[in-house]
Amino acid sequence: MMITFLRGDFMIIRMSKSISSFFISHEVISDEDREVYEYSFEILLSTILSFLTILIIAIISDSMLNTIFFLVGFIPLRLIAGGYHAITHLRCYILFVLTYIAFLMITKFIPINLIVPLIFLSFPISITLIFLLAPSDDSNKTIDDKERNKFRKKSRWAIVGFSVLICTTILAKELFALSIALGNVTVAISLLANFIKNQGSKRIN
Repeated sequence: MMITFLRGDFMIIRMSKSISSFFISHEVISDEDREVYEYSFEILLSTILSFLTILIIAIISDSMLNTIFFLVGFIPLRLIAGGYHAITHLRCYILFVLTYIAFLMITKFIPINLIVPLIFLSFPISITLIFLLAPSDDSNKTIDDKERNKFRKKSRWAIVGFSVLICTTILAKELFALSIALGNVTVAISLLANFIKNQGSKRIN
């Protein structure tokens, strides 16, 4: 298992180095900024791989619309609030894909009469965790107090806005509203996981 993780991460790192070297050789970017671009390309490649995998699964499972609404509830809030980051790109990829598969299982097999109760159960979870824990620090990206306050306000306004959107969407299609709500909950749980990880690191240090 560990060898597989290392090989997967090595492929992403090697590809990012090759892309950076290509642009440097063509004088598109400076060699002094190599490390910054290599890391940026690692993130980009990992993100592309994740969304290609989700796209394929969504097409195979005939869940494209539900997936779109899930990502609408996940991506903007994740960008504002932050959340858990795995140690390696491959672990991050696997964790995201597994989370998406769990979302699919819920939306595919949940009884119709439980959709609305689950939506309203998601509200206190998402709102509470977002208000308490967002924004989340990351080892690769720390934020100062000014940025923290800015992203805290944005996160809170975002989750309130999403709550209104979900309630509105229920009137059109309950399953779409559930998809958005689960996207929000995924971010909220990610914040909690990152908080627990950071607390554990502080105790060790």
